[in-house]
Formats: sequence, structure tokens, C-alpha cells
Amino acid sequence: MLENAALSRSDIGRGRLCILAAALLWSLAGVFIKFLDVPPLTIVFYRSLFAFAAFTPFVRRAAWQITAPVLISILTYTAAISAFVSANKLTTAANAIVLQYTAPIFVFLFSRFVLAEKITRLNWLALIAGMVGVSVISLDSVGEPEMAGVALALVSGALFAAYMINLRWTQQVNPIYLTWINNAVCALLLLFVVQSQLALNWNQLVLLIVMGAVQLGLPYFLFSKGLQSVSLSEASLIALIEPVLNPVWVALTVGEIPSAATLTGGAMILTGLGVRYLWPLLNKRAERAGGVA
Repeated sequence: MLENAALSRSDIGRGRLCILAAALLWSLAGVFIKFLDVPPLTIVFYRSLFAFAAFTPFVRRAAWQITAPVLISILTYTAAISAFVSANKLTTAANAIVLQYTAPIFVFLFSRFVLAEKITRLNWLALIAGMVGVSVISLDSVGEPEMAGVALALVSGALFAAYMINLRWTQQVNPIYLTWINNAVCALLLLFVVQSQLALNWNQLVLLIVMGAVQLGLPYFLFSKGLQSVSLSEASLIALIEPVLNPVWVALTVGEIPSAATLTGGAMILTGLGVRYLWPLLNKRAERAGGVA
């Protein structure tokens, strides 16, 4: 019994480390994008191409399937990452990543007004804090050149929300296959758009190979592995390290310092989401402690 419990704790610990590693790798996206003097959709094309190549050895033919949810996953994934990378080129990395993390807010709204599901108090807290945070960032950018990037980042958040909502209908799909097919079709679709913008120098090629295989492909694999032993709510909380670290890496390497409005609005969004995911975990631990006592 004790051995099984220890093994279970060990599995959970490894799962948390996998998700933490995934979030750390995802947080490097802004640095890569800022260093690449390449059109944003060309970055998305090559990143997905190399992620597809990295996943190919791990995909089994038995996992292949094309269904309506898989098609929706492909389209929302392609549109979301295209909007996010484009936003990184048009506004600060801090704005882009923080506003991308409004995705859960759009999920709450969709659940309430489309699926007619009740919004819990914690979700309302995250929703209100997030909407105030978005308003702070958006009002600071009105009339500024970066407003287009802010708008695209918000679109990216909405599209990632659509991707997340669609996960309800892809739960039976192998996650490795889903990531593989998402990136394969994303690269194929964008090829027709960027075919005249494919020229790269060797430095750009190396950066994009690393970005696709290591910064995008590997963390998706780690995240899916981590979810085998860690709950989605805890994984979502651990993943919040991504929007915290992304602007830090960019500030350290590129010297791009977030504005006061971005720091204020971002803190509101992340605090709301942090409380939303952390509170249930603390309650569960308190209940377990009470049960043991």
C-alpha cells in the first residue's frame, strides 16, 4: 500500500515537472519571434513544419482519424497561432502573451451564453478581473501603432478558446496524433500563403528548427504526458508561468520593457486566473488533511 502511494506521488511529481518544463519552453516564444527578422506567417509555417517533422516518428497509423472535431481543431489551431505570432510582431511580447491568456475568459463566456452553463463564483472572479485587465491594456493602446497587435492578441485568445472548447470532442483522439495533424495541415495551408516568402539564411533556419522541434513540439508532448497524472486545473495553474516569464525573457534579451498599463492589466488577468485554479486545489488539500486528522 505504502509502495503504491509512493509510486503515485512520484508519478504526480513527474507529471508536474513535465508541465512546468512545457510552460518554460513555451515562454521562450517571444524571444525567438523578436530575434527572427522574418514575416510572421513564415515563422508560423516553418515552426509548424518542424514540429510536424519532430512528431512524425511518434505517430502510429492506428491513431489516424479525420472527424469534424479534428478539422475544427486544425483550423482553430492554425488561426490562433498565426494571430499570436503576428501580434508579437505588432505589439510587445508582454501584451501578446497576456492577452492570449484571455482564452479561459472567452471559454467562460461561451459556456454561459452558448451552452447555458452556470458560471461559478470563482469563474466570475476570473472573468471580471480579466475583463478589467484587458480594458487597462487596450485603453492604453488606443490610437497607438501597436493597437493592431493588441487586437490580434485578443483575437488569438478567442481562437485559442475555440480550440480549448473543441477539446471536449477530441478527448478520444490521441494527443500526439492531434498535435501532429494540427501542425502538418497548418504548414500545408500556410504554404500557399507564404510560398513567395520562404527564403531564409542559415541562422534563421537553425532558429526555426529549434523553435519548431524544441520550443513548440517538445512542450506539447511534455504537456500531454503531464496530464496523464496531473489534473487539468492544476496543469492550467502551472502553465501560468508562461505569461509571467515570456516578457521577462524578452526584456532580458531584447530590452523590451512592458508598460505600466501592461503590467497592471496583466497582473489582473493572471491573478484572476491564478485564484480560479489555485483555490479548488487548496480546498482539496484542506479536505484531505481534515480526513486524515
